Amino acid sequence: MTNRRTLSFSTLAAALLALCLPAVAAAQWDRYPDNQRNRDRDYGRNGRYDDRYVRDSIQRLDRLSKDFERAVDRELDRSHEDGTRHEDRVNNEVHDFRRAVGDLKSRFGNGRDLNRSRNEAQRVLQTAREAERTSRHHFRNGRLANQWSQIRQELNVIAQAYGSYGYNNDDYYRNDRNRRSNNNDWWRRLPVPY
Repeated sequence: MTNRRTLSFSTLAAALLALCLPAVAAAQWDRYPDNQRNRDRDYGRNGRYDDRYVRDSIQRLDRLSKDFERAVDRELDRSHEDGTRHEDRVNNEVHDFRRAVGDLKSRFGNGRDLNRSRNEAQRVLQTAREAERTSRHHFRNGRLANQWSQIRQELNVIAQAYGSYGYNNDDYYRNDRNRRSNNNDWWRRLPVPY
């Protein structure tokens, strides 16, 4: 009889442990620095990002912009645009974006004053719009699209930290919405006999 009790108690304890493990793992997951929960927590009560978080975002953006510049150059070298003026223009726009990010990184430094680097942040957002506009047609390459998606996340952080509503290339997304809404009306283009 004591064997059965011990066995059923052990089974019950194992079942409870198995049910509680996901909750314990989720609680520990919150401690990793790149999780969205930490991003939300670092966003202060007064609506301003923590300086350390902005600095980390700028450093991530610096690394991502360098990777993106290399990837765009490789993509253009393998395309039919190799050696054209368009290739030079795209490379120049992406290089200007990377240089603007580098200027923001050096101007921000470890500083606690966002106003000191406000002009550089605005320049980053402007050059990002131009770089996206000129290189967007190469985003059918999954790697470039993925890299730009990560860049957009960091641009949104920077834009919100400096008092903007976020990075958005309005022309592209407005046209994309129009393109998608026009595709829904395929049945209206069918010829109707009178």
